[in-house]
Amino acid sequence: MLIYCAARSSTSGGSKKVHALSDNNLLQFSRLQLAQLGREYMLCSQFNSRTGYAALRINHGDEAYKDIAIANWMGASPVYTRRMQRAMGFAGGTDVATIFKGLQLECGLTHQYFDAHFEVSAADSGRFWLNSCGALLETEPRGADAVKVMCHDIEDPTFNATAIATNARARMVPVHRPPRVPADRVPHCEWNVFIDPDADQLTEPEITRLLGSTRLAAVSIKRPVGTEPGGMEDYSGPVYEQLQLEQLSHAALVVVCSELAVQVHLLITGLMLSVAQRYGDAAAHAIGEFQMTGSCHVVSQRLSEWLGCKGSGIDGISAVLHIHPAFQPREYSAIKLTRLDEHRALFELLDCPAGEEDMPYGWHALLARGMCGGLDGLVRGVDPRARIVRSAASRLAWEIIIDEVERAAAEPPAVQVARGTVLYQTRLKDYIQLLQV
Repeated sequence: MLIYCAARSSTSGGSKKVHALSDNNLLQFSRLQLAQLGREYMLCSQFNSRTGYAALRINHGDEAYKDIAIANWMGASPVYTRRMQRAMGFAGGTDVATIFKGLQLECGLTHQYFDAHFEVSAADSGRFWLNSCGALLETEPRGADAVKVMCHDIEDPTFNATAIATNARARMVPVHRPPRVPADRVPHCEWNVFIDPDADQLTEPEITRLLGSTRLAAVSIKRPVGTEPGGMEDYSGPVYEQLQLEQLSHAALVVVCSELAVQVHLLITGLMLSVAQRYGDAAAHAIGEFQMTGSCHVVSQRLSEWLGCKGSGIDGISAVLHIHPAFQPREYSAIKLTRLDEHRALFELLDCPAGEEDMPYGWHALLARGMCGGLDGLVRGVDPRARIVRSAASRLAWEIIIDEVERAAAEPPAVQVARGTVLYQTRLKDYIQLLQV
């Protein structure tokens, strides 16, 4: 889809063009484009997991990966689940339908990477199943033990953590799950979900409280006035077996994309916090930068292909920076771009809630510390000729420079990890017919 032409700068020569990106710039996109972008934001969270957890295993071993992945998802998912409930009009419910709606609008079950289906049997019971699980396909080549860690050790506590964000007596119990027997079994897994009135109420861990106290968790996403007709304004109605983002209205999609970006950042912060609690801040920052470098590169590449601006220099990089989840939602992260000439631009982080967090974790915190591998990966994902140089123009500023001659450079290990995944090969499909519903 070629939409970059609308975002390109008409400025030429050496004159400057300034974009202070503090307003909601997602309104420019159509419903179909926002549905596509929402799925890309979901995929970003999966790239973050692939790169961040790879760094964990490399630096601290497989056992560290298991323990920190559990803390990471248990910490973030209740916070963002409640946010999405409020944003999409199904807050206050305590039934299985409310749980399923949250699962359908969260990065943990990224659309199409996970082919998830849901069925509500009664207010207190239902089931869901995955005809295909991208994370399983990533893990199976590493053997049955690795599959068991992901599908048993990690999923048991984290699935229940998501459920208890709605009802502390909710439980998710597997009907069957991997390792697959036979090896080609479909669905890949199936789960029963129920509310047990006699069960003990599960409590949320301390990390959930810590993430819930961040500025990120409290950021307010204003619902705009939509500019295109059609679609559901909220998800207060019945549960769909599969919810597609094309079913939502223009205004709802702007909000959902913003909330998905919040989810991305809560998971980033949760990962770094979990690492810091066990290994210290230096270890957390190292893993965060590895994650940001690999993920931002491939997400930029995907977004530049979507915008039609891959390899197009400063203007293409500017177009991607406008929408990259690293700097969304705009209510949380504010940036400024100044086009200096056709080969240079000034990128600045402005005062915003992301820069006012008490905890020194998250991608904004990395850049503030001068750890710029992620920003370098982001611009190179759009155009391999790009590089960044710290600027004295303001406290947090970098010049983006396009070298006329592309120089061969070794690909960072983090980018190699991100490229070497099933996820990297994911090609998403649209549901255009649902725009008419």
